[in-house]
Amino acid sequence: MDVDDENVPITTEADWWHATIAFRGGAGVSPEVAQVLSSELHDQRFHFLRKDGGLRLRTQRSVADLLDGLVAAQLASGWVGGVYEPETDAFGGPEGMDVAHEVFCADSSSALAETGSPGARERCVLLLSSMIRAVGLDRFETGDVWAKLGALRPPVTPPTGPARERAIAAMRRLTNTDAARRTDAEPGWAARVAAFESAGHRLRRLSADGRLTRGLRAVLAHHAIFALNRAGVPVAEQAATAWLGRHVAFADREEADVSIPETSPETPGATWTETTLNTAADPADLREALVTRLTGRGHLRTPEVTAAFRDTERHRFLPGVDLKKAYAEDAVPIKHDEDGEMISCISAPQIVATQLEQLGAEPGHKILEAGAATGYNAALLGRLVAPGGHVWTVDVDEDLVDRASENLAHAGASNVTAVLADGAVGLPQEAPFDRIQFTVGAGDVPVRLLDQLAPGGRLILPMRIRGSISRSFAFERDGDTWRTVSCEMATFVPLRKGACDDIYTLVPMEGEGNVRLETFSEQHVDRDAIRTVLDQEQVTAYTDVKFRKGAPFEWLYLYLASVLPGGLSRMPGQRPGFTPHFPWGSMAALDGDTLAYLTLRNGEDEQGWYGQIGVISHGPRATELADQVATEITEWDRGWGNDGPPPTFRMAVGDARDQLTAAEPRFVIDKTYSRLVVDWPRKG
Repeated sequence: MDVDDENVPITTEADWWHATIAFRGGAGVSPEVAQVLSSELHDQRFHFLRKDGGLRLRTQRSVADLLDGLVAAQLASGWVGGVYEPETDAFGGPEGMDVAHEVFCADSSSALAETGSPGARERCVLLLSSMIRAVGLDRFETGDVWAKLGALRPPVTPPTGPARERAIAAMRRLTNTDAARRTDAEPGWAARVAAFESAGHRLRRLSADGRLTRGLRAVLAHHAIFALNRAGVPVAEQAATAWLGRHVAFADREEADVSIPETSPETPGATWTETTLNTAADPADLREALVTRLTGRGHLRTPEVTAAFRDTERHRFLPGVDLKKAYAEDAVPIKHDEDGEMISCISAPQIVATQLEQLGAEPGHKILEAGAATGYNAALLGRLVAPGGHVWTVDVDEDLVDRASENLAHAGASNVTAVLADGAVGLPQEAPFDRIQFTVGAGDVPVRLLDQLAPGGRLILPMRIRGSISRSFAFERDGDTWRTVSCEMATFVPLRKGACDDIYTLVPMEGEGNVRLETFSEQHVDRDAIRTVLDQEQVTAYTDVKFRKGAPFEWLYLYLASVLPGGLSRMPGQRPGFTPHFPWGSMAALDGDTLAYLTLRNGEDEQGWYGQIGVISHGPRATELADQVATEITEWDRGWGNDGPPPTFRMAVGDARDQLTAAEPRFVIDKTYSRLVVDWPRKG
């Protein structure tokens, strides 16, 4: 056995590459980032640990470029390398640590990809129970494993009455079930179960041969801590789970026999633990944590909006959705079309907060909201305009209006009315409004609404520039034209079934992988030809433009959306040979049957890491389009860049459009009903 200079055993796997990844506000890894990491690391063994709102990642090979890309995409706030120190003694010595590494790696990919999904704790109990049974522990020894876990976790308050019985019965089903026989299992589940069972068998042999340096049950309790951590189960919920496991094992025999006999496992379906104990998953705690994160990141700035977020129970507008998912920083889909595409959702909390800060709602205001969705945003508005104010929220789908009305009634939002109507037409019978807010995206200004604004009123409108590039504009009148008092990068589900539909077509690219392309009506694109364009020979053109860690892409996107005839389109997905500038995908310029997407080439100089921006183009005019996009990127960097002054915006409709001009003619964007001018001075 290898030892160090102090005669301490060294594990046989001491060469893991180690990094600690940080996220803004200590929010932890998001489902989006987790999916990216799980996918990008599929070709090597890796394992991870959630710690202090970040992620400790251990891989066979360096993934510095991948982590740099996450930082550049602002999906992570930073990362640092380090030395991995395995908890060899805690897992029973070098051979026990080797067993741990095997199960860590077998579980990590799925556990990471499932971040934020419901049922994580229950899946973890199934896996751990498979390991414990493979070790061969009896009922009371198993209870001691859970007791050892509970001793390392905060104390809990046991439930009472029917809640107690439901929780205990559900935990008993999970711990006595053959996990491999799940009828609703995810892909790869059988392999995970086999890995935990194999680990149990190996630990049993090591213990029988006297080759573990720590007690077997203590080693199993340590495995439980790491497995629950990988599953993203909060510490308080781990404590609750430990209490339930111990109670199931040590309960009176009469009570234990009420449910499933230990020798007769049941095939699980969707029956999960219905109720546990008082844990950190309390909605008030989750809401407070969300407010803390949004305040720390600058999305919540004013006391009024912050108080509305703190007092409005977001989960009440998402019945049936897992609590943690309801308060996660992601949109939650609530309706899809016949092709499975999302057509309505409750927006991500940071987007909701950003728009409410843009709105500047005050007590006594009358507000029109276009896009009722679940009614959550309208409930927030109702709090902001009380006392004396009223909110009308409209939607084109009757089922959404009915659902929003029901949610608002349950929430006690008596000053909010949900109405079946076209948001682009508004509610002239209730006008004028002090504020009009769109929580759906538009390709143009809904001109019929402008006359429904009171003097001094404000319109909040997420409007596309060209292609997929969109910003949330806060417009106020400026004589015959309009000026922006705020403008934030944001993307929303588009308007549908009305006077100002924002119609787009999602084009799946043929061949391997799942790459798809967003296209819009104003873009010149041959959708039939473009489906196969990635199979054609590529042309690559790199610029001298470098992006450092944390540098925003929003101003480059805005520039290209302004100066390229078709703007930029999102092209998410992965496939062999596709090398986008972000892990999720890329932004692409379109020209008929040809496209050019952004890519990055990693480099390092005296200032540290950088990504050198390039363009990869496919299609009959690949060379011309690649050169055009690369030239514009260079021009942006030279004249505006991330170190130049930010732009402002003006807008006009009707005859007033002729009043708007710009020093740079290409920053004049004409739409069917409006003209948008980007006032963007050159730097220096």
